[in-house]
Amino acid sequence: MYGGMNTIEEKLIIKMYIEDKFSAVQISEFVHISVSKIVRILDVNNVQKRNISEAITQLNITKFHKVPFQLKSNLSPVENDLKLTGIMLYWGEGAKTGGGVKFANSNPEMICVFLRFLREICGVNEKRIKMMIHLYPDQSSDLLKNFWSSTTGVGLENFYRPHALVGKKGTYKNKSIYGTATINYSDKKLLTLILKWIEDYKNSFFKLPE
Repeated sequence: MYGGMNTIEEKLIIKMYIEDKFSAVQISEFVHISVSKIVRILDVNNVQKRNISEAITQLNITKFHKVPFQLKSNLSPVENDLKLTGIMLYWGEGAKTGGGVKFANSNPEMICVFLRFLREICGVNEKRIKMMIHLYPDQSSDLLKNFWSSTTGVGLENFYRPHALVGKKGTYKNKSIYGTATINYSDKKLLTLILKWIEDYKNSFFKLPE
């Protein structure tokens, strides 16, 4: 017994925290008990609290359904090549700041190779891959969305509204017939990891003369 509550309620709260990975706030909303009482129940039963990083990760999963990426281990030679290719592509074309991974290019092959890197090496969650197309006013947004969706395997429902370069002119001699596609994957941890990989390879293969 705890504070007039029965054992079944305590067990439910502990199960929701340990097994289901819900936060004290989420549990409070579910069982209609104050957060402070939830915390005291966990303390009395010697339940180890999650640290801030773990708490944020579990909240993203349980509340926002942001499934974390799962890195591939024990890479084959081909997979190692793909990893290095993805890192080098991001070094050259990827956004280095912000809250996630962002890679833009007008070349369908580069976009597809980078997506293979995200899917096969980084183990990203497919539903969290978002795309946006930048195009000129005289290009069809529907045609380009269908092209990029078919080419990349990213569902149309995961495309943001296309962005037209209003006021800009160009001929097909100096602009891509496919527009420019941007891959967005909102995960700060993955961005940090890719940037670390870039630094690791850079330090291994390149040193400024002293």
